[in-house]
Amino acid sequence: MRLNFIPIHVFRETPQVSFFDAGVKLANGSDIVIHHKNAVSPPNDGNFEQYYIHHHQIDHNLVIQGNRTFTLINPKWDEPHHVIFLNRAMGALQIPIGTYHRSESEKEGSIVLNQATRDESFDPKKEFAPVSIRSQKQLRKARETNPVYWIWQENKIKRISVKGSSIKKKWNSFISV
Repeated sequence: MRLNFIPIHVFRETPQVSFFDAGVKLANGSDIVIHHKNAVSPPNDGNFEQYYIHHHQIDHNLVIQGNRTFTLINPKWDEPHHVIFLNRAMGALQIPIGTYHRSESEKEGSIVLNQATRDESFDPKKEFAPVSIRSQKQLRKARETNPVYWIWQENKIKRISVKGSSIKKKWNSFISV
């Protein structure tokens, strides 16, 4: 599975000002999501992670301030588990319909602009109901697979797939660069 990132167009960047076009074609919703320090959305269900899944909305999440780590799980994908260390330079992360997702911020918090594309059946009461992995065997199984990591390195998005038992050692070598 290849994730899509919608690029931003920087008009001007100075030490004190960033001015860029963050538009997403066909977006008909604009949501600001503010995470304060160490925030997780949706919050855990006790010891079990929870995820959002949209059936009538495609997300396009752009970091405005800070960094945000997204976990995407889709049991229908060949590689069902993805972890994205999202920053503004990467552009807006597109989260397809039917994909379980959650996000976390570190101690500095973060602000994300989600320019969503919603269809006529969109209902916020149904689209933003967290799903716990507690009772979702298929979701838990997909979550347990080795993730594909997406990072910003050397001014481009890098996709890192690590297989096997030495995953932690290999992953640490990538993030320390």
